[in-house]
Amino acid sequence: MANNLRVTLNESTNPWTVDIDQTGNAHHVARSEALQSVDWHLNGNAATGSIVSLTWAGTPPRSGIFGAPTFSPARNSMAMADLNNSSNTTGEWFYILTVAVGGNTYQSNPIATTGVGTATNPSIKNN
Repeated sequence: MANNLRVTLNESTNPWTVDIDQTGNAHHVARSEALQSVDWHLNGNAATGSIVSLTWAGTPPRSGIFGAPTFSPARNSMAMADLNNSSNTTGEWFYILTVAVGGNTYQSNPIATTGVGTATNPSIKNN
């Protein structure tokens, strides 16, 4: 099962920031014996860009929970395996997503939020 996250740019901030739509708890990963995927897709005003990187903000997850990110050929989407198969893999981890659009680089802001469901302090939460 994939947890799909829509990525756009928040033009109301100065400088602009990356927004990850977490509406409907799209960033929550249920416990399962099967390997799952968290997928980021550039949309809207970020659709012509590319994903540069994902870095953990604060305490990173322990080894073995997440796989290395894999990118589509155009780098307009990225997937990361999530093995949430026990109480040892439960937790919430914040990250910074960096994207490049039109020759500029933008990052999510790990401090602020911008409305219901849309986050500039994105996380992955293993329930």
